[in-house]
Amino acid sequence: MFQADVLRWKCFAPHPFWEGSRGYALRHKGGIAAFGCVVPLRFLTSAGAAASCNVIDWAASKAVPGAGILLYRHIQELAGAMINIGGSTDAFRVLPSIGFQTGADRHNYRRVLRPWRYLRRFGQKDWKAPLRLARDYRALARRGAAANRRDLEARRLASFDAVTEEVFPDPSIVGRAVCARTAQSLNYFLACPAAHMEAYLLERGHAPAGYFVLSRVGGRCRIADLWIRSADPLDWAAAYLAATDAACADPDLVEVTAAVCAPFETGALERAGYRRTHAEPVFVLDRDRRLGDKNDLSVTLLENDGFYWREPGA
Repeated sequence: MFQADVLRWKCFAPHPFWEGSRGYALRHKGGIAAFGCVVPLRFLTSAGAAASCNVIDWAASKAVPGAGILLYRHIQELAGAMINIGGSTDAFRVLPSIGFQTGADRHNYRRVLRPWRYLRRFGQKDWKAPLRLARDYRALARRGAAANRRDLEARRLASFDAVTEEVFPDPSIVGRAVCARTAQSLNYFLACPAAHMEAYLLERGHAPAGYFVLSRVGGRCRIADLWIRSADPLDWAAAYLAATDAACADPDLVEVTAAVCAPFETGALERAGYRRTHAEPVFVLDRDRRLGDKNDLSVTLLENDGFYWREPGA
């Protein structure tokens, strides 16, 4: 997480939604009293685009009371609206005190691709292990009606340079705020040095229908981002199955995870055989209410460091 190449990418690599460095430090008496790294965001709503950001790697010295809050307030002046996904105990305590409110929940899902190998590498080995193993094997057999949509195919991409704008998220299709994607912003994520990144174009009858991005860390794969230009829940489930199949082509991977907010996304993942593991709050600081009402937001793993965070044992 804090290797030199990762820090250079997080803080200094060019980003289409932010000018200059994204690392911010509050100094006090010659030392660093607080630090945070900005993840630039742009939400698309029915009223238009709204600039925003998320602060990751946030830390503040207890020797300088209020340093972390001052840093947040400075960044808010630059970014406007802000979000924060999950976080530490300190973050849960501090964020409401400076105006953040819970705007949504990001639900985390898992599908085990190779149950026996998953158990040996990452599974908890206790008396319930055989029950979890049986559950994961049963889930492998469930593909549902979405699996019959064979007209949806995934094609590997080297970059998003040649992908047209109509493939990227559109709030009018799903009726909620979505995170803006461009070829440049998605290419930035593909350059992440902390994970092996893969891009795919979803096609129906050789016509672009959506895309997804996979990130691999160790034996684990994450659906970092996915979009299909459809309001049909079965199309979304078929898209998640296509992403799962792409991940399964790597024999070293034992699980795939995803994180979503919207009910149509959680339902699609469950149709695709995924199991919900936990949820984390999405805190929002949006005094001008540019991001809509509560539970209007849709965010994925790209909105913080969730797509390249190295879990224990990975």
